[in-house]
Amino acid sequence: MFRNIMSSSSPPAPVPTVLIVMAVFRPDPAYLAAQMASLAGQSHGKLRLIAVIADGVSEDLVTRTAAEAGLRDTVTVPCDSEMDAVCAFEAGLWEAQALAGAMDGGDPLIALCDQDDIWHPDRLARGIAELDRSGAQLVHSDARLVGPDGTSVLQPSMFRFERRHRHPGLRGLLYRNTITGMTLLMRAEVMRLALPFPQQSGVHFYHDLWLGLIAAATGGVARIDAPLVDYRQHGTNAIGAVDRQKGWLRAGRRRRPDAMWLRREAASYALARYLAQSAHARISDALADGQLTPGRTTLTPLRPYLKRLRGTGSHLWDALRLGLTGHLGLARIAAGFAVVSVGRVSWALREALGPGLSAAIESFDTRLYSLSPGVPPARPRNAAEVATRPVPYATHTDIRKEPRWDPDFTADTPALTVLVPTLNPTEVFAGIVTALDIGLGLAARGHTVRFVATDLPVSSQPASRAFLLNRLPGDAPAGTAARISLACGVKSGTIPAHKGDVFLATAWWSAHVADRLIRRFRLEQSRFFYLIQDFEPNFYAWGPEYADALASYDLDFVPIFNTTLLRDHFQQQGFGFAGPDALTFRPAIDIARYAARPRTGRGPGPRRLAVYGRPEVARNMYATAIEALARFIETEKLAPGDIDLVSLGMSHPPVTLPRGLELRSLGKLPWEKYPAYLLGTDLGLSLMYSPHPSHPPLEMAAAGVRVVTNSFGPKDLGRLSPAILSAPATAPALAQALSRAWHLPAVDEADRKIDLAPLGPTLEATIDRLSRRLAPLTAGRAA
Repeated sequence: MFRNIMSSSSPPAPVPTVLIVMAVFRPDPAYLAAQMASLAGQSHGKLRLIAVIADGVSEDLVTRTAAEAGLRDTVTVPCDSEMDAVCAFEAGLWEAQALAGAMDGGDPLIALCDQDDIWHPDRLARGIAELDRSGAQLVHSDARLVGPDGTSVLQPSMFRFERRHRHPGLRGLLYRNTITGMTLLMRAEVMRLALPFPQQSGVHFYHDLWLGLIAAATGGVARIDAPLVDYRQHGTNAIGAVDRQKGWLRAGRRRRPDAMWLRREAASYALARYLAQSAHARISDALADGQLTPGRTTLTPLRPYLKRLRGTGSHLWDALRLGLTGHLGLARIAAGFAVVSVGRVSWALREALGPGLSAAIESFDTRLYSLSPGVPPARPRNAAEVATRPVPYATHTDIRKEPRWDPDFTADTPALTVLVPTLNPTEVFAGIVTALDIGLGLAARGHTVRFVATDLPVSSQPASRAFLLNRLPGDAPAGTAARISLACGVKSGTIPAHKGDVFLATAWWSAHVADRLIRRFRLEQSRFFYLIQDFEPNFYAWGPEYADALASYDLDFVPIFNTTLLRDHFQQQGFGFAGPDALTFRPAIDIARYAARPRTGRGPGPRRLAVYGRPEVARNMYATAIEALARFIETEKLAPGDIDLVSLGMSHPPVTLPRGLELRSLGKLPWEKYPAYLLGTDLGLSLMYSPHPSHPPLEMAAAGVRVVTNSFGPKDLGRLSPAILSAPATAPALAQALSRAWHLPAVDEADRKIDLAPLGPTLEATIDRLSRRLAPLTAGRAA
């Protein structure tokens, strides 16, 4: 009786605060107001909104709308540059973690929120109740799909519409994510374990999948089988709802497994393996640090992704189990993973035991016989009679120069056709991005633009199109997207075209492709535009590629030079097309992103020197940088307590240097974290044996780093800022420059404000000039 009295009189559990993280990117004001009103109308009223201004410009709108809705305790997180959804939610969770650390009364709960949906009044209350009941780490719910007006119901259940597995388990999440971020509510521990998010180039996985994996591995995920959010479907959804199984069945009737199918499956498997290993490492580290107790974790389902040569059996079993339970789409994915897993092992065994093994043994025996008697033994007479299979001549030619499609002259009007090696977001690098931005800029100025992938198959048309449209400027006129089309020049066979099309080549081999298409099909425009971003023959030793790259400069084209420095180099080499009126543009570097931020005081300790280390790219002169570092260390008699040496760019093994020092590689830093790292760096060494100025020396100097780089012909970046020391591209000269930089004072604030105007006009200004040249060639002409 006493125990009952005491129990009934004990204080109730404290009501948790819910921190709601919202990512805001170019919101529709009406949609945002409706969402804010639904947050304010929650039956669980103890909440606080954290709004990440991912577009960099909507802070006033968010603050005003939150105040009008009654959400007065709102925190905004400004952004220096535009962020995608994953980075925005990560930034919001970092802010939530900071707020949670300063709160009294226990940990808060964390919810995620989109800017244009509508929460049901009991969204938070039911989530809190389910967390209490289940003891899970994360709870999520179903959602209704509604139209743009927010009231018309398109589908009563997103789970049923998308045919989601209701109980996928930890490994099942890696086949297909079933957790939608806007419906989840999680404990603060999940947030702490999940931060920072694993790195990715572009967007390959979303935040909700990563949070779900962490929660499933550390205590479980619960689901509320009822819609608690209205998911508004409109033309600008970052991710929309789709009937995946229906789409797979429709596609399955058209396509059999082939190289493209295997490429897609390999990409999906790679992502699953990456996330599984990332989750395993994160949770293992938390266990080692005492943040988690062993009994609460479940990592066994991840084993197929952790073993070097095993895992196929688990995927096959999953495929059978999922197929028998009616989840045909998931069964196909699991079967695809099994195929890729088998291929991975087969490839490894072939490399280890195949022709490479025979060649290695042959090489060893040749060296062995060179010791004694000095010549290899004679072979049997019939050895020379072994037939050798003939090799097709095409294997000895460079197929990149030849268009792999025929134009289908069915287009209504001429277009600018931009030839790029790839349109797959994962394979796009800086040079391709510039070409894409030129095409997108011309589309925004009213031109019809067709992007054609010449080298690599387009893995996913929707993903590539979304990647392109996401790069359109925010002020692009209505209808711009309709003027943009994509085509795969590798697999399509034919591509829509018009006799008046104009080509933009973006590499030496695509210049040959453009020229051959013009001549072969007698197009009206005999000249093409050629985006020249380096002196490409120097990428190769003397031989066929050098000759073909050089020959591309003899074709009939209008050049577009990436910087005046490159134009001047061509002029010095005697190329007549590199005149003073040639189109040029400066590097698209946001100097203010680095120069406007204060330097980070690192306090006492070694000074940090960052090397732009890319061993696989010859023109970045990695070996010369290492030799220069070693000479510099010996000259200055530096010890580990004096200097901290790091390499940025590509991951590579650490390098031991004189006097007990070591260069450690950080690989490629995430774009959003790169400026902050440079602001805490003292010296830089960034080389580029080319007339084209690479970006790192300019970014480093703008961040206040005293940076050493090399000169090349007319290129002397030291003219742009005293923070840059330009030296001949030899190890002794670079080592001397490093010694000078070591003894110079800190970079002045004035020297961080670099004017890029000497390198050419802005890219936007050059696109304007290009648009004016293009207009009379393509405007107002029908087929």
